[in-house]
Amino acid sequence: MLKVAIFEYISGGGLSERKLPSSILSEGYSMLSSVLRDFKEADYHTSTLLDSRLAVFQPPLKADRIYVVNSQREFKIRFRDLLKDADASLLIAPESNGILVDLLRLSEELGVASLNCTINSVKAVCNKYRLYNRLKKDGFPVPETRYATVGEGVEKAQGISEEMGFPLIIKPIECVGCRGLSTLREISQVLPAIDKIKEETEASEYLIQELVRGVHASVSLISNGRRVMPLTLNLQIIALNQPKKNSNYIGGVVPLDHKLREVAFHTARRAVELFRGLKGYVGVDIVLSKNEPVLIEINPRLTVSYIGLRNISNINLAKIIVEASLEDRLPEDFKPFGYALFIKEVLPALSNDLLKETYYMQEVVAPSFPINNKNYAFFATKGRDLKEARVRFQKARHRLRKLLS
Repeated sequence: MLKVAIFEYISGGGLSERKLPSSILSEGYSMLSSVLRDFKEADYHTSTLLDSRLAVFQPPLKADRIYVVNSQREFKIRFRDLLKDADASLLIAPESNGILVDLLRLSEELGVASLNCTINSVKAVCNKYRLYNRLKKDGFPVPETRYATVGEGVEKAQGISEEMGFPLIIKPIECVGCRGLSTLREISQVLPAIDKIKEETEASEYLIQELVRGVHASVSLISNGRRVMPLTLNLQIIALNQPKKNSNYIGGVVPLDHKLREVAFHTARRAVELFRGLKGYVGVDIVLSKNEPVLIEINPRLTVSYIGLRNISNINLAKIIVEASLEDRLPEDFKPFGYALFIKEVLPALSNDLLKETYYMQEVVAPSFPINNKNYAFFATKGRDLKEARVRFQKARHRLRKLLS
């Protein structure tokens, strides 16, 4: 039996001794719990890490072995232990600050087979400005983008903004989700937007980018490092806000019915094929404008859309990832059925007893762990059509809120 180490950075102790941001935690835990279920159903032996602040709530993770992490020092020891006991590893971590690359390098040094993209391919796509330049050079539709640094002061950013014209997007050159991202409508917002980048991230470099009008979407793909197969086009529900409010990823729908679906598949596949070594599961963020899909980012790792994709897939996604990564095989009979809706929302702090009641709710993929003032739960529902998925989400949310009354 293949022994697989499955690690997710936020819930797995990567932020031990630091604040756990509940919004991103709900995304990370949802991916971890979903992937563990799929690997378990595929009869792989799984092990994982869990932050001690979550372990105290005894969440129902489907792992054969769980290492609890109490500190940064222990994290380094436990992560190595996790890998030493595995034949293969699937690592879910941010690319920013070299985190994913460093973890992949240790896995490689220990001789563990990787279900991730290669280190070189991650490096090639994680810097959003280098990625933009490569995609533009190869003729892909991309938003107009300019580069600046925090150290250059606000005057340069203001000059770029006036030259490009509003509205604009400003975001760190490497970031997790929507952290540090703002929309700009006028020149007076440039300074608070830069301050927001400094407050929410450790980035010293950022991009000022054309705000592309259209539908925010993504493409989920599977790759063996050379050949690439698009699986689904997904809707992304995102709140893009001006500097005084946080921008936030809220959830999505899989699949997204859209007239540009096949064009989006073709564009995303070509983009991933540019970078030899992008393998396993890969996500491509796009905006479906009036006439064409505009490429925004390539995510060289599992993305939140996996939560919905697994609910409408006719074959086990864990098997697809293993076969593509280790056996050079792409699926021949993938076919989505129905629609999945996945959404996170803030809930009041729950008592331990009420929290554990939510563990038995199939629709709750991440419980609202009571660790902050604002705690997020993540829901995922499916139906034969989007209307049925929405009705099931409303019913699940109502049931959960009844527990609170």
